[in-house]
Amino acid sequence: MYQTTVKGDKRFHSLSEGYGAPVELFGYTEDGETPMSLVNIALASCVTMCLQSYFAKYQGIEELAIQVDSNYEEGHFTLEIQLPEELILENEQELLTFVDNYCRVKKLFREDIQVDISLAK
Repeated sequence: MYQTTVKGDKRFHSLSEGYGAPVELFGYTEDGETPMSLVNIALASCVTMCLQSYFAKYQGIEELAIQVDSNYEEGHFTLEIQLPEELILENEQELLTFVDNYCRVKKLFREDIQVDISLAK
């Protein structure tokens, strides 16, 4: 179970109390993080953690510098995975299928929300 308490004190401003440091949210990105930017962060973080799990499980790599760039616009997330150049990836589709099967954040989205995940070339 996940729990949080969110308090609002004025228009387009809230502060959450959950498991770590409080998260302050705004209505516009120029002011700081927004609810939608947190969804974007949650998805990219989940994908990153799934990638870490994949490499730990199948290649025995416990620490690996991975970057995931994520963009959202009108029902469409686009994520690009950047892996270290020296990393040998034998099966790109297996990696992407693993992420698809285990990313719990992605599974929360409605069917009409498009999520495209690819490796940087």
